[in-house]
Amino acid sequence: MIIASTMCKLLVAMLIGFYLFRKGILNTEVNAKLSAMIVQITCPCIILNSISTVSHDDPQMILKLFLAGVVMYMIFPILARILTKIMRVPAYLRGTYMCMFIFSNNSFIGYPVVQALFGDSAIFYITIFNMPFNILFFTLAMHYFQKDAAIEAHNTEKHKPQLRSLINNGIIASVAALVIYFANIPMPDIFYTCVGFIGNITTPLSMIIIGSSMAAASFKEIRTEKGIWPMLPIRLGLMPLIVWAFMHLWTSDPTIISICTIGAGMPVAALVAMGSAPYPRQNKTASIGVVISTLCSLITIPIMAALLGAG
Repeated sequence: MIIASTMCKLLVAMLIGFYLFRKGILNTEVNAKLSAMIVQITCPCIILNSISTVSHDDPQMILKLFLAGVVMYMIFPILARILTKIMRVPAYLRGTYMCMFIFSNNSFIGYPVVQALFGDSAIFYITIFNMPFNILFFTLAMHYFQKDAAIEAHNTEKHKPQLRSLINNGIIASVAALVIYFANIPMPDIFYTCVGFIGNITTPLSMIIIGSSMAAASFKEIRTEKGIWPMLPIRLGLMPLIVWAFMHLWTSDPTIISICTIGAGMPVAALVAMGSAPYPRQNKTASIGVVISTLCSLITIPIMAALLGAG
């Protein structure tokens, strides 16, 4: 019931975004600007605020879980590249589909779901495991979107990431969070109060923008986005299965295994749509992927939780 309530709240926010676009209150230009605000301001605030709930009781276990996340997020891009080649994804969307495979919606959906199933401590574990998520997204994902757009524009020059483009608010916040945690740097309460206050608008606003982006796409475009349908069982089924098997190599704790597995079984991360906002063709595919996978996850998440004996 708690899972259904969480998913319904997100869907209501998307419906509001859909309505606002149809009424002309939101448009593609506004969506792009709000998405930039989320990627550059509110999401970094969430990253910084996430460490406020992390304890230092068992640093060895935490470091082990962190390293497991690092290895897992090194494996994900390799798997994603293989999968996109098997699916024969067009070159100008290959990076976008790789991002949909790699990045699950932990911050916006995964965290409240695992909290409902396993309690507040679950936020701590899933945050540590997914710390590499932020660094990988703000480097590799942003590069993939740019590369896809360059290929679509028939830019024959080989697109290489520039160091300057890798330095952004998201990567700065991610590195700062790691340093603050592992160096055990005490931060004043007012710091977490401020970043938490700003970061809390991320979830509802991102879902509203996703709904608005969906309103800009016709149902014909959704039907013709054929790659979305084979992507769904991979994102919602295969990826969590891989994490489940992988985590058995690192720990025998069934709770930690279940938390990481459920986190990996979330729909496509809303950040994939937010980050691709400057590139219309890639953003359309990413937005459709986020919405359709979120709808399907209403069914897959309860099934996954039941199979893991959670809840």
